[in-house]
Parts: sequence; structure tokens; C-alpha cells
Amino acid sequence: MKILLAILLILLIGFVGWAYFDTNSIEIKHYTIMNYDKTAAPEREGTPYASPLSPQSSVPSPVTSAYPSRPATHGRMEALNGLNIAHLSDLHIKRMGSREQKVLEILKDEKPDLIFITGDLIQFKSEFEPVVLFLSKLYAPLGIFVVLGNTEYSNENGSCIFCHEKGSSRLKENRQITFLRNSLSLLNVNGKIINIIGVDDPVNKKSDLDAALKGVHPNSPLILLAHSPEIFEEASNAGMDLLFCGHTHGGQIFITKFLRKVFPLIDPALEFLEGFFQKGKMLMYVSHGIGTSFLPFRLGVKPEVTFFEFRNQSNPLNILTHIGILNNPSRTIFPGFDLYEFFETFNMFSFLRPLFDTKSVGHSNLLFDFETESDLKRLNWQCKKWFELSQENATSGKYSLKAILPPGRYPGISFQGIKEDWSKYEYLKLDVFNPSKENVVFHIRIDDNNSGWEYANRFDVDIDLRSEMNRVSIPVHSMKTNINPRPLDLRNIRRMMAFIPRNTQKREIYIDHIRLE
Repeated sequence: MKILLAILLILLIGFVGWAYFDTNSIEIKHYTIMNYDKTAAPEREGTPYASPLSPQSSVPSPVTSAYPSRPATHGRMEALNGLNIAHLSDLHIKRMGSREQKVLEILKDEKPDLIFITGDLIQFKSEFEPVVLFLSKLYAPLGIFVVLGNTEYSNENGSCIFCHEKGSSRLKENRQITFLRNSLSLLNVNGKIINIIGVDDPVNKKSDLDAALKGVHPNSPLILLAHSPEIFEEASNAGMDLLFCGHTHGGQIFITKFLRKVFPLIDPALEFLEGFFQKGKMLMYVSHGIGTSFLPFRLGVKPEVTFFEFRNQSNPLNILTHIGILNNPSRTIFPGFDLYEFFETFNMFSFLRPLFDTKSVGHSNLLFDFETESDLKRLNWQCKKWFELSQENATSGKYSLKAILPPGRYPGISFQGIKEDWSKYEYLKLDVFNPSKENVVFHIRIDDNNSGWEYANRFDVDIDLRSEMNRVSIPVHSMKTNINPRPLDLRNIRRMMAFIPRNTQKREIYIDHIRLE
């Protein structure tokens, strides 16, 4: 029995040491992407590269073009010659710890021309201030380009700090960091244009590649940044040259590469777990990322910082390809032992926090009165949408909610953490001031626990807002679903939303004193 306990103890110590090392060390990878000066062979469907590629490979794996009608890939890629690009992903920063400091040191030593960061900068529902501090210490002479991931949508209102002055709708003047949200940046390098395209998080279905491609410079490299590789097929069909992404963490533990074959529906992104993939003429790289998600540790899959050097090269071997990849030897850096990181690495209950992180539910008849900043945190923030407390048009207390809504099909507000039991009340009431000189349709939606997202199973009503203060009153017991009407379950109200349908311009409205009577 003692021998068995000793064996188990040795295995446990070995596991702890292995997991701590793999979680907190950083692998530095270098790839050389060579643009050959010979036109491609006849098109053929691509396959994933072996990952990682063998450092001993003398002949790089080929990438062929599936878009012969477009300018040849090697011609567009010439603009990247000599560039050194750093790729980070899935930082999941909770604090500026030893690992984050080591990443900054690596970047300072390597001196990349460009830095790409492909989402999940925070942990689930974490704060953004440590990320802002980390980003403020980055430098790349040609710029830093960032897209958001799914964890940013767990605290969406906090993400405004990336682009706005704290507590203000004014945009920051920092030109060094560019956040791409279904948008494009044209980078001029030695007189040649590079298209750097970024889509919003594909995991939350926020990506819009068509919108991001508006205004691309023809005959120039098309580099796409996305959080998740599940956009791979769409990006290839759109004619991208390079796609950088993350999200998978390389599986985070080594057995994931085997489990994904047994359970292919766990996550569609797991089809592209790590490394290089090729389809048509497009090359995709999927990073292991830096941090952890769900489980607090890594095992057999180290964090990585990846560098890509681009080089135009003649083709003495007459290789029938546009692009070749050389995998230079990687090295691993261990920042050392950190007691805080040790406890964080083996905090096995951290992945259960979201299950117990329930929204606050009001107990009074007052749903929202907008008197404190905490009320603003219970609204659904999005880019180009802005909420703030205002002393204008307040009907109860000192402040009202000033909401600035962008043009769009359904720009609106989701009121989160509301009281669930409405059964003892007669009316839902709210005060809405419309400063516009024209009437505006204000659409209110109420869901119960059986509504889901289907129009048929929820209650919707349009309110015609006059150009003045509007006192809105809706009888609670008349709330029925839109199709095959059934009364809402007033003891289990789950969601309240308000929209300006088919909004054609930037709108400003003031809302106050949302209550049940």
C-alpha cells in the first residue's frame, strides 16, 4: 500500500511540475515565408500542413493558387518582403504577471515591424484595465492591429476602454494600436500598400467579411485577422492571401488532438487545431495562444509567440509554387516560479465560476432608474453604440440614460438583470424623450422563459415616439406571444429589449424610470 501511495505521489508531483512548466513557459517560434518568383502550377485543392513543419525540410511545402483570375499571389506578396510580423493570440490577461512581462521582453528583443493580436484578451467576464496596461507597453514601428474574441463579449461594455477615453464617448488619439471590427486598414510600406483586414468575433457570429473588405486596395496583399479559424472556408473563397487566428489554444492539453476525432462537434474550430493550413492560394496560421480557458492549466501544449519573416526569393530549384515555408528552430523560455501563478494554474474550480456567476435580479418594482454607473454595466454595449448618465430629461432622480444608437437594422438596448416576477403588477412604464424633430418608432420586446429567440414566442410592441417626452405604459396582463397568442409567463420574465427598427441615421434618445406599477 505504501508503495502504491508513493507511486501516486510521484505521479502527482510529476503532473504538477509538467503542467506548471507548460502553462507558464513561452515557446518562441520563427517561420520564414518565402515568396518565389515563379508562377504557380495548375490549381489543386490544398490540405493542412503538418504542424509544426520539420526544421530539416529543405524544400518547403507548396501553396498553389485556386484563383487564376486574380493577380498572382506571388505578385501581391512581394510587398511583404523584409517584414517581420509578430502574432499573439488568446492572452486571457487577469493581471500583469511574470508571463505577460516575459512576452513584452520577447517582443522588445525581437523588434517586429508589425504586431497582430487575434482576440480573447481577457478572461471570461474579467476587467480590461490589465489588458490596456499590457497594450500600452507594446511597440511596433508599422503598427499594432487587434481583433476581438469571444471573451470580450462576456464583458462587452468594458471593451469600450480600448477605443474611448474612460467614461467618455471621445475616441483615444493613440495611432499605434488599431482595433479592427469588420473593417480595413491600408498600410503603406515603402510606397506599397498592404491590406490589413480584421473581422469581429466569428464565435459569436459577429464577423462580417463582406463589410470588412469594402475599400480594399487592388493588387495588394490581403491579410486577414480573425479570432477563430472557423472563418477559414469563407476567407479562402474571398481570396485572402494570409489568415492569422487563434481560439483553439492548440487544444490546451495534448489529448485534445485525439478527442476531436472522437467528438467532432465539440467546437467547429477544432478542425483546425494548430499550425499552418492551406486552401487554394490562402495560407492560415492557428496560434496556440498565451493564456488558458476553461481549464486553468496547459499540458503538452505550450503558450507561443510567433514571428513570421517574409522574403522574396528566386526559384533555383524550379519549384512549382508561389510560397514556401521554412520552420526555423524554436526555443522555450521559462519565466521562473511565481507563487501566485502556481495557485492560479491549479485552481481547478476556476472553470466553474461562470456557472455561479448569476445576474442580479431586482426585488422592487423599479427596474432601472439610471442613477449609478452600475446600471450602465447592465446594458449591452457594442461598438458605435454609447450609453451615459445625463442630467438632461431626467424624470426621476438626478439622471436619465442618454443612449446613442448607430444606423442599422435593429440598433437597440438589452436591459439585463431585471426583476423576473411581474405577475403582481398591472403596467410596465418608462419615460422616453425623443429630441429629434420627427417621430421615431420605438420597439419593445419582452421574453419569458419559453420564448427563446423566435419571433413567434415573444411579445413585441411598437411605440410611436413623438418629438417630446413620451410616457409609455404597457398593460402587463395583455402581453401575449406574437403568433398563436399565449399569455407570457409573468412569473418568469427573462428578457427586455428596446430597438429603433431599420434605423437610417445616428439616433439619440433619453430613457428614465423603467418600473412596474
